Amino acid sequence: MLRDLKMEVFYPYPPQQIWRVLTNRRALAAWLMENNFEPFIGHKFQFYNSALPGLAGSIDCEVIELDEPRRLSYTWQDSMMSQPSIVTWTLELVDGGTQLQLEHKGLRRAVGVGEPMRFSQPWRSEFMYKSTVVQTLPQINRTSLPVEKYQVFDSLILSSLLNGGWKYKLNEKLSQVLVNLPCT
Repeated sequence: MLRDLKMEVFYPYPPQQIWRVLTNRRALAAWLMENNFEPFIGHKFQFYNSALPGLAGSIDCEVIELDEPRRLSYTWQDSMMSQPSIVTWTLELVDGGTQLQLEHKGLRRAVGVGEPMRFSQPWRSEFMYKSTVVQTLPQINRTSLPVEKYQVFDSLILSSLLNGGWKYKLNEKLSQVLVNLPCT
């Protein structure tokens, strides 16, 4: 089963400035991760993850779409993912700035809710993504307690981004980089 992520954030800057923080290696490292990104179709690059304690590694990517300064897409696959997902950034000029849209598609959920856990490789572990679904359990004192369901994804890095990581990176980190970005 697939689960896609879609987020939109408004920035009071022109699309060209937002484009720079998405495609400039140093700006990208300041708000997302260290990388060896180059903005041209077919370029294979890596994000180097060091933000999660005990989990150093890289995310293998390849630029698959580039339409400056409107759209950028690349594949995304870390060592725990069995197949790549697609990250797409779309920039739209709006009154007073730019509307940035992030789409992260093809996020493979490894196990359905209520399904037994199966490991595709013996060394591999599965990680949980907290769902917003709430269930109510009957209680003796007639009160209800929320019980959270979890969806299993095959990547700890993706799970961290889906559990508020993308929101934090876009609303806090990227905004800070934009404020400090020299104008050209």
